[in-house]
Amino acid sequence: MRKLILFFKKIYVLLLFIVLESLALHFYAGSTSYTKAKLLGASNAVVGSIYKQFADIGDYFGLRHENDVLLEELTRLRNEFEVYRATHRTPVDSLASPEGEVAEYIYSTAYVINNSITRQENYIMLDKGRRDGVEPNMALVTPEGTIVGYVLSCRNKFSVAISVLNTNFRTVGKIKGKESFGSIYWDGRDHSYVTLSEIPKYTEIQPGDTIVTGYSSIFPPNLEIGRVESSQMNPTGYYDVKVKLTTRMSGLKRVFLVRYADAVERMLLEEEVLKSENN
Repeated sequence: MRKLILFFKKIYVLLLFIVLESLALHFYAGSTSYTKAKLLGASNAVVGSIYKQFADIGDYFGLRHENDVLLEELTRLRNEFEVYRATHRTPVDSLASPEGEVAEYIYSTAYVINNSITRQENYIMLDKGRRDGVEPNMALVTPEGTIVGYVLSCRNKFSVAISVLNTNFRTVGKIKGKESFGSIYWDGRDHSYVTLSEIPKYTEIQPGDTIVTGYSSIFPPNLEIGRVESSQMNPTGYYDVKVKLTTRMSGLKRVFLVRYADAVERMLLEEEVLKSENN
C-alpha cells in the first residue's frame, strides 16, 4: 500500500492535468453546436486516418497473393508463347507441354528464400524442389527476362542455384544484334558488374550496347544480361568488356525457372562430337 501511495505521489501532477484537460474538453464540447461539430470532425479525421493505415497494411499483405496470381498468369503466357514459337518455326522432336504441344523452353515460378551477394561464390536458395519439377541446369531469370543464375542441385522441397555473382559461373554472351560471342563471368569484385571476354578485336563496341545470352544448353537466347560500361583490348588480342548487370541481384524475390526441353539431346550430341574429336 505504501508503494502504491508513493507511486501516486510521483504521478499526481500528470493525473491532475489529465483530469482537468478532460473536464475542459467536455465543457468546451458542450458549449455550442459549432464546437461539437468541429470536435466530431476532428475525431472522425483521426479515426479515418487510423482505419486507412490498417487498410494500407492489409493491402500490403494482400500484394503477395496478387503478385502470385500475376506471375502465374505471366508464366502461362510465356509457355503459350514458347509453344506458338516452336510450332510455327519448324517441326522438332521436343518435350510436350501440358497441352500436348511442343515447346523448346518451359517456364515455372519460384520464390527466393535466401540469396548472398557478398561472397566470392554466391548461391540462391529457392522454395521449389524435385517434387515441383525442378532439375539441375534449369535457368533462373527475372520476370522482366534478365538472367540470375542456374540450378545446381535439388532436394525434394528446395533447390540451390549458382548465382551469376559466383566466380564459377559461366555462360555464353554476345552484343545484341551482332554475332560476336564470348564468355560471361564474374571477377568477384563489384556485384553490379560482370565481364564479357573473348570478343574479337574487329567487333565494334560502344558504351550502352546491350549484352544478351547466346545459345547454350541452359539459358534461352537473347535474354538481357546488361549494358556495356567500357571495354579494353587484352594481350591476346581480344576485348574484355565490362558489363553493368541489368538484374538487381540484392533485390531478388521471385524468379522464373526455365527448362530447356532439348537439353539432354544437345548434351549427348556434344559428348559424341567431343569423343569423335578425341579419337
